[in-house]
Amino acid sequence: MKRRKFVKQASAAAMLTSLAPVGSLALPGLPPADMKQHICIFSKHLQWLGYSDMARFASEIGFTGIDLTVRKGGHVLPERVKKDLPLAVEQIRAEGLEVPMITTGIIDPGDPLTRDILETAGKLGIGLYRPGWFRYEKGKPVTDVVMEARSQMSKLQEINRENNIAASYQNHAGLFVGSSGWDLLKMIDGLDPKWTGVQFDIRHAIVEGPKSWPVFLEILSPYINSLDIKDFTWNTDGDAEVLNVPLGKGEVPFKDYLGELSSLGISADFSIHYEYPLGGAEHGAGELSITREQFKEQVGADLSYFTSLYAHQ
Repeated sequence: MKRRKFVKQASAAAMLTSLAPVGSLALPGLPPADMKQHICIFSKHLQWLGYSDMARFASEIGFTGIDLTVRKGGHVLPERVKKDLPLAVEQIRAEGLEVPMITTGIIDPGDPLTRDILETAGKLGIGLYRPGWFRYEKGKPVTDVVMEARSQMSKLQEINRENNIAASYQNHAGLFVGSSGWDLLKMIDGLDPKWTGVQFDIRHAIVEGPKSWPVFLEILSPYINSLDIKDFTWNTDGDAEVLNVPLGKGEVPFKDYLGELSSLGISADFSIHYEYPLGGAEHGAGELSITREQFKEQVGADLSYFTSLYAHQ
C-alpha cells in the first residue's frame, strides 16, 4: 500500500476503537483482536464511480471501508452477484479498504437470489448485510405484519448461519416494521443476535422519537451490529417536513449519542450516509451536477466532524 494512502487510513482508523465490533465476524485464521472497527461510506453516494475508482476516492477522503450496495440499481446487481461481487471486493481490497457490510433488498428467504447473495458474500468474508424492509399495509393488522416479518427473519437466520453472515435490519422511519423500536424488538426478540441484528439509524430513531431514542437504543442494544450516521432538521413552514442536512447541522445530538453507545457497550462498524443535496449523489445518481472536489470537500467535512467527536469519547 502506498505510504500516503496508509497514513490517511491510519489517521481515520486511529480515531476508532481497536476492539472487535459486535457485528464483525472474524475471517478464518484471523484473531479477533486484529479486527478493526470500520468507518464506511455508503456506496449509494458513489454510484458515479466504478469499483476501483470508488475505493481509491473513499480512501483518499479517509474512509476505511465501503458499505456496498448489492441490490437493484446498486453497484452490484443481484442477478450478477456471483460474478460481480467477488470482482468488486477484490478491487476495493486492492485499494486497502474493506467491505465489512453490504446493503441489499433481501426480505424473501425463498428467493433464489437471496441465497446467491448470502453465499457469495459469506465466501468473501463479508460479515454483515442489511436486508430490505417489511412494510405495514393498510387494512392488515399490525400484529399480523410483524409476525409475518418475524417468520421471514427466522428463516433468513438459518441461511445466515449456513453462510457465516449476519443480518443487520435498519430501523427506518415511516410505515416500515421497525420504525418504532418496540415493533423491531418484537420482530427479532428471541432470535440469535449472532445472525440476526439491527443496523441502528440514529436519524430515523430521532424522527420517530425525538426524546425517547435512548430507550429505543437500549432495548435494541443486544442486537445492534452496525450503525448508520446521518443528520436532519425540521422544516416548520407549514406541515412538518424532515430535511436531511450535513452532520452537526441538525437535530441529532451526536455527542450524547456517542456517550450512550459507550455506556451501553455498543461497538460496531459505522456507515455514513449523505442524503442532503449533494449534486445528485444523495439519490445514487450516475453523474454529479457538482464537481468532484466539491463533493469530496463536503463528504470529508462530515467525516472529520464525526471522527473528531468519536475520538474524544
